[in-house]
Amino acid sequence: MRGTHAASDRIALMNPISPHRLPASTHESRTVNTLTWEHAPIVDTCAVQADYGHLLVLTADGSLHGVDLDTGHRTALCSLPLPPLPPPTGHTAFGTAAYRLHASPDGQYAAIVTDYGRHGLVIDVATGAPTMQLDGGDYYAHTVPFSACFLRHRDRTIFVHRTAWNRLDAADPATGASLTARDIAPYANNNRPAHYLDYFHGRLVPSPDSGRLFDDGWVWHPVSIPRAWSVAAWLDANPFESEDGASVVSLTRRDDWDTPACWIDNRHIAYWGLADWDEDEFAEAGQGAGVRILDVTEDRQSNDRRIPMATEPDRIGALFSDGASLYVATPDGTTIWSIASGTPLGALPGFVAQRHDPVRGSLIAFDAGTIAVYRLPVQAARTA
Repeated sequence: MRGTHAASDRIALMNPISPHRLPASTHESRTVNTLTWEHAPIVDTCAVQADYGHLLVLTADGSLHGVDLDTGHRTALCSLPLPPLPPPTGHTAFGTAAYRLHASPDGQYAAIVTDYGRHGLVIDVATGAPTMQLDGGDYYAHTVPFSACFLRHRDRTIFVHRTAWNRLDAADPATGASLTARDIAPYANNNRPAHYLDYFHGRLVPSPDSGRLFDDGWVWHPVSIPRAWSVAAWLDANPFESEDGASVVSLTRRDDWDTPACWIDNRHIAYWGLADWDEDEFAEAGQGAGVRILDVTEDRQSNDRRIPMATEPDRIGALFSDGASLYVATPDGTTIWSIASGTPLGALPGFVAQRHDPVRGSLIAFDAGTIAVYRLPVQAARTA
């Protein structure tokens, strides 16, 4: 169904952003700017670099808004019916079905998908017109966030999405045309077809340069096996690269998937939890709070570095990095750790980071009626 475009609201003004100083931490005094939202409740946000602002906001009425975080100006962009959420079931151990917003870096296209569900759509933000209808399949869809992300490759915008539990495709978001067309025979008579992948795709996170994709999925025992592979090899040479290509690396094994993780550069992932995998016991060993730094080019982690974080809870909400520090989002706030030394640098009490804008150099937190922004010190110093 075609959305409605609300260009006449382009100069609508929000409440100006007002500085709010957090309680003092063990590190330098830090300031978080907050913005009061006086519209339909916020459902999700996504950092962009668009002419309408730094942040794309999805609200509960199906509207998309652009927000300039420097001035507090809001641009009403378009409105469309949200795809229905699946009815409540007893399958909530992995997560509760919820809308998730993804956006192309330039903010031209957005995807609204259902995490722990099967459906979604891609729209042209300028017009509100849907360009793709998404269906990730119904086979154990409740166990994973909907696999979706935008990236840039050879100066064009690419949308990657799950089309079955064990298949990803890349597409042109303007038309929906597939860029990874391929045929894989069905599994029959216990004969494994060529390129058949026995893997449930999970959350997708492209590297900062879009050169590699991180996939936090799982296989039957069940057990988590996060993977990564080359985008160029997939899109330029081998459409089966995401199944069994030469660049695919299985990074580790864990009991649980959908684990907080972030890129710290174009080759390394910070992955939450210190556990090793005991092949003899086929289980985790040595669990603890902290991160492992994993090289996405190595199946065998020859330089697997660990940063213990004994003061953190075992389970956290999210993990972010600016390349120098790690930002650990917990229920009580966000703590900051040095990657080089592995030591704590400070804390942001009450600020629970949910999104990272690497271009602007900021962390973003939000709830139904508030947006809060923390500018990262290194980036702030570079742009001052």
